[in-house]
Amino acid sequence: MRRASLLVFSFYLLVSLAACGDRTPVIETGGQGGDPLKENMINANKIAAQAEATQINAYMQRHAWKATPLVCGAYLEVTAAGDGTPIASDDRVVVTYRLEALDGTPFYTRQVDTLTVGRREQTPALDEALLQMGRHAKGRLIVPSGAAYGVTGDGDRVGSRTVIIYHIEDINKQ
Repeated sequence: MRRASLLVFSFYLLVSLAACGDRTPVIETGGQGGDPLKENMINANKIAAQAEATQINAYMQRHAWKATPLVCGAYLEVTAAGDGTPIASDDRVVVTYRLEALDGTPFYTRQVDTLTVGRREQTPALDEALLQMGRHAKGRLIVPSGAAYGVTGDGDRVGSRTVIIYHIEDINKQ
């Protein structure tokens, strides 16, 4: 089912791009005789990722975020340092946060999760951010879809390919 949805999305994106005339990106197979469908899907994903990066940068500029880029592609702004007790991989923590879309649409107004850091029990970006923060820290985390819930969404409220924002209200070791 997911593969069929991805193919439909890729087809729709490619048809939309074809309507752009000369601005349609050139698809190169690298002379390897690769699968054209696979190459088209790779290019469609690159274009979608570039569009998300543009949206994220514009959002951070509008809201004057002083965020630090993370390895996963997300951006973290620590707004309160907490008590300085570091969070390490395999620590059990209780994280309180709000989750919303880039346009401000709330997904979860107050979520409290108990997680083991480093095990990606939530999203890869949240894991990485927790390692950068300390106990009782507060912060904002803006996450591209690839480091959040990806093409499938969270299966509940967060849709497919959605850039999300965590408003981290508290982190406490368990």
